[in-house]
Amino acid sequence: MSNSLTRRHEINQFIKEMVEMNAESWVKRIGRRSMLKWAGLAAIAPVVAACQPSAESQATATAVGRDLNAARQEILRLSYNTASGGGTNVKMMPDPKTGQPTVPLEEIFSFDRNYAFCLVYTNPQAFKMGEVVIDANKFYMYMITNTIDQYELTTLADGSRQVIMRGGLSCKTEVEQATVTIGSRTIAEHATYKVTAIDKGVGGGNAGDSFAFTAFFDEKDAPINYGIFGAEATFTGKMTQGEITILDPKKP
Repeated sequence: MSNSLTRRHEINQFIKEMVEMNAESWVKRIGRRSMLKWAGLAAIAPVVAACQPSAESQATATAVGRDLNAARQEILRLSYNTASGGGTNVKMMPDPKTGQPTVPLEEIFSFDRNYAFCLVYTNPQAFKMGEVVIDANKFYMYMITNTIDQYELTTLADGSRQVIMRGGLSCKTEVEQATVTIGSRTIAEHATYKVTAIDKGVGGGNAGDSFAFTAFFDEKDAPINYGIFGAEATFTGKMTQGEITILDPKKP
């Protein structure tokens, strides 16, 4: 088999493996050295074409170039999804009588490069929000991103990895009171957000992983949520279940 055909076979095999692997396992498997190898193939493709004068060889070199372009696009796509996670945060809310943060409220979350959401399905115990008492099983909130306008991945000084995402979201909130229901589980309002996820190693919350979903409500665009939460609300807490995995492509 000629060198050019061998190269093409290697590239096709490489693309097949990438398609079959998820981003995390792919990044761990190939490492920085292998990425340099495949980047180097792009540089020699013109040389292959120049050194093979026959029409058959030139066609093979052209096919190699197409395969390399496909590989580069796949590398780019996989590099986008280098952060993901999900689990449960427990936030301590004020007790209606004492005002102390002793009432647990579970928040379910999930995210990756393409989306993020946070859900409080209900509140098993009554709690106080501002001056309003929310009776048991009378609170619902669901936020999901519509756009991801900014995605920043960094490695912090202590070696942990952090992702910050910003963009627009839809928020559905419902609070039931004695004689009236505020908001809706089906009608969403627009807001902007900031998501901060931190990966401190395997072990989830016990290792120090954290997830915070902050929503910024405008009084005109989101009057219901603005009335309930104010201009800004952060949903976070102690991570009791789940795992956050963030890979920094810039690090070995």
